[in-house]
Amino acid sequence: MQCPYCGREMERGLIQSPYEIAWCPGEKRRMMMRSEFYNGSVCLSKPSLRKGSAVIAYLCRDCEKVLIDCKNLYS
Repeated sequence: MQCPYCGREMERGLIQSPYEIAWCPGEKRRMMMRSEFYNGSVCLSKPSLRKGSAVIAYLCRDCEKVLIDCKNLYS
């Protein structure tokens, strides 16, 4: 994948967590994350008790940006 900021090649990898991974609006941190409890949130990776959560992401080391394609999260 080409970086939309600088045009260089991005590295494909994973963002992992033992908990659900979600994007939430605003900057307030929450003690316990459950995206369905927060209006406007987007669940990026459903939790798995056995494997934890992971979502495919692309890293641009030059721009220091990470991109997640939300279109195909669970396919």
